[in-house]
Amino acid sequence: MPKRPNESRAAAIVFALLVLATLAAFAYAQRVKRDPLVLDRVSFVGAPHAKGTARVHSFTPDDDCRHDLMRIRFRVTRSADATVQVVKPGGRVVYTLARDEFLKRYTFHTYFWDGRQRGGGTAHPGRYKLRVQFGDRTLVTPGVIRLHPAPKEGKGKC
Repeated sequence: MPKRPNESRAAAIVFALLVLATLAAFAYAQRVKRDPLVLDRVSFVGAPHAKGTARVHSFTPDDDCRHDLMRIRFRVTRSADATVQVVKPGGRVVYTLARDEFLKRYTFHTYFWDGRQRGGGTAHPGRYKLRVQFGDRTLVTPGVIRLHPAPKEGKGKC
C-alpha cells in the first residue's frame, strides 16, 4: 500500500528534529567536557595514619584509637560558600560536616568524620558518599566511604 504524502512529510519532519536534537546534545556534551572540574582530588583515608603504614580506606568508630576517624580531603577550583555533608547513596543526609563555609579555590579542605549521624548515635555500617552543595550546584563524589561494624568484644577507650 503506498504511503500518503502527509505521512511521509510528517516522518521527514520527525527525522529532522531527531537529527537536530542529536547534534545539540553532542555540542552540549563537548562543552561540559571542556569545563574545568569544580571538585577534584578527593580522598578518603582512615585516620590516624602513621607514616610507613598502609593506608586504610574504611573505618570502625569503636573508640580503640585505630581507624576511628575518616579523613575527607578535597580541593575546589572556584571559591564559594558551600555545605559539606556525608550522605547515603540514595541521598539521605547522615551528617553535616560544614554548613555555609567559605571554600577558597585551589586549596585543600580537610574534614574528619567519626561515624556519627544526625540526632546522635553511630551511623549504621555501610557505604556513604560525600556531597558538596554550592549555591547553584550540588556535587556528589564518585568514591565511597566504608563504615565497618565495630567488633563487639573490642570496644575500649584509648
